[in-house]
Amino acid sequence: MMVRIMSALPMFTGAFCILLVLVGAVGYTADSSTTEVPIPPCAPGSDDDCEIGMSQNNLSIPTPFILLDVKVTMQWDHGDDAWIGVVDADEIDWEKCEPDDQGLTGCTASDFKIIAGGPGSESGLEWSLDPGNTRFITAGRESTLSLETNVVTYSYNVGLGLFPMFITGVVGVVLSLSGVQMAFPIRLPKRE
Repeated sequence: MMVRIMSALPMFTGAFCILLVLVGAVGYTADSSTTEVPIPPCAPGSDDDCEIGMSQNNLSIPTPFILLDVKVTMQWDHGDDAWIGVVDADEIDWEKCEPDDQGLTGCTASDFKIIAGGPGSESGLEWSLDPGNTRFITAGRESTLSLETNVVTYSYNVGLGLFPMFITGVVGVVLSLSGVQMAFPIRLPKRE
């Protein structure tokens, strides 16, 4: 009888692990939020020659985020006039591309390692967060001379990463089965 009572611990722990996997697979999606981003003007020529505007601070993503699957979705309303991108801040040539008080860098798109979005993005991007330092950049498209503002709508979805989900699922199943075996042991016939 005591063994059956003790078997509840691995069964409940295993069930909790399986529940974590199910919740991690569904994840959490945040409500959409908006922000305004100025559109830097761009003289006639090529999109590749337009001056880049950059956020003033790094977005630092800590190493434990490797256990999560975080996807950020962004949409903006002036896709014909501007683009937005995410760059690796550790790869930026700060002597050349340091933003001024207005956020303009004096650099062009080819000077950055773009992780998501960029000149090829029409009016939105999807970005999977990885650990590291990032910054947001934006630029006008060819012949954009108006000083309008892009209204950017963004949301994110957070779930458990594939590898942690697999390990937690395996541990949950093994614990549940061992608890069942403790409570209701399967006895194999003895060989003579």
